[in-house]
Amino acid sequence: MSNDDLPPLMEAPLIAIADADIDITPVLFDRFFERFPEQRAGFFNLQAAAGRMTNETVAAMIGLASDESWVPVTITNFVDLHRNYGVFPASLYAAFVDMTVDIIAESAGKSWTKESEKAWRTQAERLNTLIGSAIRP
Repeated sequence: MSNDDLPPLMEAPLIAIADADIDITPVLFDRFFERFPEQRAGFFNLQAAAGRMTNETVAAMIGLASDESWVPVTITNFVDLHRNYGVFPASLYAAFVDMTVDIIAESAGKSWTKESEKAWRTQAERLNTLIGSAIRP
C-alpha cells in the first residue's frame, strides 16, 4: 500500500458515515466523559468545542496520511492552546485520538475494511507521537 492509497482508504468510512447521516461527535464525547468524567468541567462551551475538536482530530490524521506539512505545526499549536486549560498527559490525548478511530470504525459499517483499519490506526499512532513530542518541551 502506497501513501497515495491512504487518504482514500481513510475517507471511504467518513463518506459512509456522512451518507448514513451519523454524527460521531456526541458519541465520541459521551464515551470520553464516561472514561474521564473529571474533564467535563474544563469545557466551558462544549457545543462549540466538541465538533471542532472532532474535526481537527480527523483532519490531522488524514493530513498525516497525505504528508501535509501543516500537521506538525498545527498539533504543536493545539497542545500549546490546551495548556491554557491545564496540564494534560499524553495518555489523555491518546485516549481521545484512539476513541475517535474506534467510533469511526463502529459507525462506518461495511465500509470499514482491514485496510482502512490499518490506515487509521497507523495515522492515530503517528498523531499520538506528534502530540507526545509537543507535550515534552
